[in-house]
Amino acid sequence: MAAVLGLLTVVTGCLGPPASVTLRVDLAALEDVRGIGRVRAEFAHESDTEGGGTQISETMIIDVGGMNGREALDRAANLLAARDWMIEAENRPTIIGMASARWKDTYLELRPYHPAYFEDHPEVLEKIKKESIDSSSLVYLDVSSLNVSRS
Repeated sequence: MAAVLGLLTVVTGCLGPPASVTLRVDLAALEDVRGIGRVRAEFAHESDTEGGGTQISETMIIDVGGMNGREALDRAANLLAARDWMIEAENRPTIIGMASARWKDTYLELRPYHPAYFEDHPEVLEKIKKESIDSSSLVYLDVSSLNVSRS
């Protein structure tokens, strides 16, 4: 028994760590999300995954119309639902979690826009301010996927 465990340890040790993977949202899914309104700002950001890979998520600020943050959030959720995004979790009027029925393992978090979310991205705040955008009609989306990038 000890010999088997020793051999198993040697074999698994020789295999080395798994190859690093990059998880990225399908471009068609991003285009689908962009289609719910006028994109005012967008940027990608990377984070590490548990397995040593990289998760590339896309953050968007989209103008969907609305008189206030709650109305904008509800409107965006309805527009996404019409595009086959399903609500998986919600805590209205703060956040809605959705999953795509069309793109496997693709998810988004939807929130009313608030400048505090972008303190680490002053260029976003400056753009919103410079263009005199009415922030009450904006939503903030963070789109991510568990799909391995083919790039």
